[in-house]
Amino acid sequence: MSPNPYATEYHVPIMVEEVLESLDVKPGGFYVDGTAGGGGHSAAILDASAPDGRVLAIDRDPGALATVRERLAESAGERLELIQANYSEAARIVAERGERADGWLVDAGVSSYQLDEPSRGFSFQQAGPLDMRMGNDAPTLAEYLDEVSQEELARVIKVYGELRGSWGLAGAIKAALGRGELKDTLDLAELVASKQRHSKRKIHPATLVFQALRIAVNRELEHLEAAVRQIPEVVKPGGRGVFMSFHSLEDRIVKHTFRELADPCDCPRDFPRCMCAKQPLVEVLTRQSVVASDDEVQANPRARSARLRAVRVLDSPSSHDVS
Repeated sequence: MSPNPYATEYHVPIMVEEVLESLDVKPGGFYVDGTAGGGGHSAAILDASAPDGRVLAIDRDPGALATVRERLAESAGERLELIQANYSEAARIVAERGERADGWLVDAGVSSYQLDEPSRGFSFQQAGPLDMRMGNDAPTLAEYLDEVSQEELARVIKVYGELRGSWGLAGAIKAALGRGELKDTLDLAELVASKQRHSKRKIHPATLVFQALRIAVNRELEHLEAAVRQIPEVVKPGGRGVFMSFHSLEDRIVKHTFRELADPCDCPRDFPRCMCAKQPLVEVLTRQSVVASDDEVQANPRARSARLRAVRVLDSPSSHDVS
């Protein structure tokens, strides 16, 4: 496998060729990158849509936008626009501009930079603050843990982390926080490990708990579902919506919401025919999720869990009065 031309020391975009093919990027097109991250996918889209294609790159993390600006703004010029926002705000953003996109990419989850930077509080291997915010639009982890009930925290660990024994672990976290024993992420990771020492999983005991807490702090699944439902508002008829997810909860939301958009009929199943007259909004292009090649996974192990799904937006009577 040839080296990824859009990789940097701190950022390796995943499945670049598959993303460009799924988006059907063409010269002169207008594309929204809902998760600018390190700018790798935006850079690839700009190249594939040259000489006059445009990219609107969105990210809730001001640090990510600063990275993309430094990396791409000079070479892209007016072809690149950067907006600090959550990707679940994409419909509002494009509506304000009066132009829907030819394609919309969302690369859900946490970026490598966020994971690897201890000061962001995502790492359980290095000491960092109890933060975990992807942007400044969420509470810190410390604030979340202080306010959340044991019952809700147990639910988060069980559902988002897919772990057993969540009630006891949630109680231990709340108790340690109350005693002032959780000063940083290492304290939290050590507490989790002490409660999960008999786990047979090969991964670090804190991995799934940190994943669950990150999802809860940033309300990731809520924003993801809202974003998927906005595809017909963000993308023009004939355009593509491409969503990449990194664990089963995200992929399930994307898959099921794609199906709802493709078959919105809500008539009772025993009706002999549809009476609600709701029309399909999209065509699902990926019956099975697209995964990274073995070569890519070998070069970048973080690509192993990536799942890509795509839809094409269909024409509808209401779409004719929208730019």
